[in-house]
Amino acid sequence: MALEVLEELGLTKSEIKVYLALLELGQSTTGPVVDKAEIASSKIYEILEKLVNKGLVSYVLKGSVKYFEATQPERILDLLKEKEKDLERRRKEIQKMLPELTRKKELSKYKENASIYKGMKGLETVFYESINLMKKNDIMYSIGIPQRSEKVNRFFLKLDKYRASKGIPLKALFNEKARGELQTLPENMQLEEIKFMAESVITPAAINVLNNRTIIFPSETTEEPLLIMIENKEVADSFRAQFKLLWNQTTISFTGIEGPKYVVDDIIRADADNYAFGLDDKKLEKYVPDDLKKLIQYENTTKHQVKLLFIEGYKQKESTRAKIRYLPKSYNTPMHYEIYGNKVAMINWDNPITTIITDNKAMADSFRIYFNNLWKIAKEK
Repeated sequence: MALEVLEELGLTKSEIKVYLALLELGQSTTGPVVDKAEIASSKIYEILEKLVNKGLVSYVLKGSVKYFEATQPERILDLLKEKEKDLERRRKEIQKMLPELTRKKELSKYKENASIYKGMKGLETVFYESINLMKKNDIMYSIGIPQRSEKVNRFFLKLDKYRASKGIPLKALFNEKARGELQTLPENMQLEEIKFMAESVITPAAINVLNNRTIIFPSETTEEPLLIMIENKEVADSFRAQFKLLWNQTTISFTGIEGPKYVVDDIIRADADNYAFGLDDKKLEKYVPDDLKKLIQYENTTKHQVKLLFIEGYKQKESTRAKIRYLPKSYNTPMHYEIYGNKVAMINWDNPITTIITDNKAMADSFRIYFNNLWKIAKEK
């Protein structure tokens, strides 16, 4: 008999000997089994217990004596099926682990090229050294710059001046919450273009790409900055590609109440002429009452034009400075449109609330022309 097959099912040599002995003996006490299997009597009960647990042996009590018997050999096939199920379960577990294992393998290629810098001195060293390795007109890219301490903001103002003096442009994507900080003010910009990421996008670290160097600068959680620098072209190219996708993204969308809230804040931030039609203040009052108050307050104080088109018969909380006209009911639309600066925001109040904001001058100009045509046929009362 090929005993190796039984070993592959998880049986030890001693368990195999005891099982085969019981097949020949039939129902038996331990003494004959010990003699037949040629094993130590001190181990027999331990071995039999394991075989019972595996379903290969059963026993009955006759008085106070246990009589053991091998179960039907077909039970071995059941063990094989259990083994197959266990292997399938492990295969699935390993399959789930593969992406993480692959990622660890990929990251291991870069470990030898990664360095850690700490403190303001480390911040200064890694950025100035990296800029000095660049040539005029090489572009520095920064993704997801978060809010920074005043100390770090002032460091970057100084760095930006030095970078600009070397003729190196910067393209930077800031978190929305960083708007208004020193680095984002027009008077402090040195040979750079900046944009802000949607408020719903919060990045835990700024990623700076300077040619083949990537400097990862997490949000400040301690007094001393901590930075990781990776010197690897493949990594830098990957982050540059990610930057370009984000930089060129002209449309963002929201599902839920955060969309209208974002639009209100975005209109106020833009501080530009604002035209709106398809308005439904009942929905604004229902879902974002505080934001509606904030918007009306802005409309009452802004120096820019605010023109609002409502459907005839609609009663509205009028802004004191906004110009308002009314369209016939046949012009009713399920969408609420806001046109401000180079942006067009479209809000569908059906469940779920969907908001799409497009940042495109040609599209905004086209919507303004359409709005002005509607404005001409609308009535003041």
